[in-house]
Formats: sequence, structure tokens, C-alpha cells
Amino acid sequence: MSTSKIILRNRHGAEVAVIFFDVDSGRWRIVSKAEPKFKRDFPTQKEAFDVWHANFHAGTGKLRKWR
Repeated sequence: MSTSKIILRNRHGAEVAVIFFDVDSGRWRIVSKAEPKFKRDFPTQKEAFDVWHANFHAGTGKLRKWR
């Protein structure tokens, strides 16, 4: 899973978010179309995906909760 940009789509094929590697900071970021104010970065791609799966709705990209 070490691609520098992963587009996350819902079951209808609509793009809901992107997880990408920010070269300037050297960290992974989540950019959700439904949550543009979500500004967090992560040291690993796995951690970014774990946060996505635990805290975002896969169909809408909306933040369910933040742990």
C-alpha cells in the first residue's frame, strides 16, 4: 500500500476523499470532500487509513467521530 495518492470512492463510484503523501511535510494526509476543515497528518499510510476507516463514513466522507 505505498502509493503516494489513493482516491477513495463510495459504492456509486463518486470520489469522497483522497489519502496522499505530502512531500513537503513528509507525512500522510486525508482530504475529504465532505470535511474540508479536517486538517490532520499521519506518520504512515497505514495510520491514515486506520483513521479513515475508524472515523469517516465510507459512503459520504463525513466525519462520524474523532478519536
